[in-house]
Amino acid sequence: MKQRLTASQLQQLSEGQVEQLRSLWTPQEGDYIYTSGQEEMVYYLNGLVKTKSLPLFSIGQLLELLHERQPSMRVQAVNGEWRAATSRYEWTASELCDALWEALKQELNVDGMEPQTECV
Repeated sequence: MKQRLTASQLQQLSEGQVEQLRSLWTPQEGDYIYTSGQEEMVYYLNGLVKTKSLPLFSIGQLLELLHERQPSMRVQAVNGEWRAATSRYEWTASELCDALWEALKQELNVDGMEPQTECV
């Protein structure tokens, strides 16, 4: 099971959306980040430049962020796929991390595309 976001997922974001993502992030020791073209773990906060780094959120961090923004979000496994849903939208993926990423991108109004399924 995929445990966290990847650098390639972060590269889908525009500069404005990157700034939105950074504003949601409070760096902690032990976080994984993408900085200077590399993925690395934060061992010491001293020296971390938030404006030059992006968080590689874990499943738990994604759930926490989404719950703060969408308290009614539901997550479940259905027929071998993960489903994250709000009262209005639904995202599915084979990996929980990917379904949560799609939900977070929607919250950031990232890609300008419609989500996979809009609930009626």
